[in-house]
Amino acid sequence: EVNVRGPKESFVEALRVNTSLIRRKIKNTNLKFETVRVGEQTKTAVAIAYIKGIADEALLEEVRKRINAINIDGILDSGYVEQLIEDEPFSVFETIGHTERPDVAAAKLLEGRVVIIADGSPQVLTAPNLFLESFQTPSDYYERPMYACIIRVLRIIAFFITIMAPAVYVALTTFHHEFLPSKFMITMVKAREGIPFSAFFEALIMLIAFEILKEAGLRLPKSIGQTISIVGALIIGEAAVSAGIVSAPLVIVIAFTAVSGFVVSFLIDQEFILRISFLILAGIFGGYGI
Repeated sequence: EVNVRGPKESFVEALRVNTSLIRRKIKNTNLKFETVRVGEQTKTAVAIAYIKGIADEALLEEVRKRINAINIDGILDSGYVEQLIEDEPFSVFETIGHTERPDVAAAKLLEGRVVIIADGSPQVLTAPNLFLESFQTPSDYYERPMYACIIRVLRIIAFFITIMAPAVYVALTTFHHEFLPSKFMITMVKAREGIPFSAFFEALIMLIAFEILKEAGLRLPKSIGQTISIVGALIIGEAAVSAGIVSAPLVIVIAFTAVSGFVVSFLIDQEFILRISFLILAGIFGGYGI
């Protein structure tokens, strides 16, 4: 949760440090912390934070009930709690938010949310979580409102680009040629000349290759992760186009898709699932599938 302007502090693994960081933001006797022990073997301390008089009592009671109903051997991170108490476990979207920033947690409390803090985790949970909160950043509240609104709209546009761009490319080049200008269509046909795969399989291969490179760069140490990016972007991408395995226009589409995906960092996992789903629908049914 990188921000340009605002506090640089974050939560740590110690529960009492995290509660004190929130208390430092909200100096109010109505700020309450209820601590329960969760996990048959680990007996992990989990704190429920709320502001009395602002938080909805029905919401608070529901959170208490779900946490007390957890039956598991161990809680090692707040992610365990999140998956055991969320509303829709099979949804690709999260119904419980998470943050590592005390200022964000304090802001959620002031909005009437409930914050759940697990000992041993630097990520606290906020309940409930709205879909549009994924497009917000702490900097939005510290910057000028006009610029913040424009940037939020830009994030929403980037989200739709990253999940739709490969699918739209496949639908246009495979099913709906009439939507493309004649000169642009001729350029696309020349670029795809000699490519052994259909547009659908070409896009699928490129998306999977991108996910592999992203995962490799994420798991390796930073000094080596940069090398993976250079090898993937420059060497493999250039070689694939030169060898005639993929077309240059698709490389541009996938690159733009990847960059747009990083704009909304909270939805990176969901973007991959939606991107592949829309691509498969476009490959089978074209624009109607999308």
